[in-house]
Parts: sequence; structure tokens; C-alpha cells
Amino acid sequence: MVECKTVFYSARKTSLCERALKKSFSELDLDMSEISFAADRGSLCDALTEAFAECNIVFVIGGLGFGDERDVKKIVSRLIKSSCVDDCKKLKNPTGDDGYIIRADSQLLVLLPDEPEQIEAIMQGAITGYIKIRGNARA
Repeated sequence: MVECKTVFYSARKTSLCERALKKSFSELDLDMSEISFAADRGSLCDALTEAFAECNIVFVIGGLGFGDERDVKKIVSRLIKSSCVDDCKKLKNPTGDDGYIIRADSQLLVLLPDEPEQIEAIMQGAITGYIKIRGNARA
């Protein structure tokens, strides 16, 4: 099993999202070893720093629907601006907000909406093969 961390960022349905993730994680041979919570940009940055210090795959749930400075895409783009990003993919979601997966060296950052049904739709799509190939190959 590959260990990963999960950060709920201004998420509303955390327990339902957690169940959807655990179901998807079991199919991908991922172990959700730790969950943390962030309510603002500073606490999200801290949570990401801590998570990547301990493992190579981090999921952020929530913050995709904001249209202001709290938007997780804006925060992450500022964080990785000076990093060497190897790959960045939009994870299409026909039922709502798209997700994103960013790879830099051996680390994966996955951004997902905070709706359980949308999480399941994205996690059963193209992300499955990507995480199996990238995540397990580098574990």
C-alpha cells in the first residue's frame, strides 16, 4: 500500500467525502494515513508542507469553487510557480468542478471538489491509471 495524506480545505461534507475517498483509495491500493484540515491560505500551505515532508501523494479536498483569493487553484499556482512541475492535468468532471493532478519529481498533488459524487466520478476516471502508474512506481 502507498501512503498518502489528505487535507480538507474549507470543505463542507468532510465525512461523506472521506467515505468516497476511502472507497476509491482501497481500489488504488492507497492508504489514507492522515487527515488534516485547513480553513485559509496559511493553514493550507502549512498542511501541504507537512504532508509532503512525510509522503509523496497528497489530496486536497475543497476550495475549487471559490472565485476569489481563497481558490485552491490560485493558492497552489503561487506555491508551485518557482517549482519544476513535470505534469499538470485537468481531471474532467461532467457533474461539477473539475479536479487537477500535479506532478513534480516524485510528488503528486491531487485537487478534488468537496462533493462525494464528484470525487467518485473523478477517482474512477483517468486518475486511476495515473496514480497506479505514477504512485506505485515511485513508492
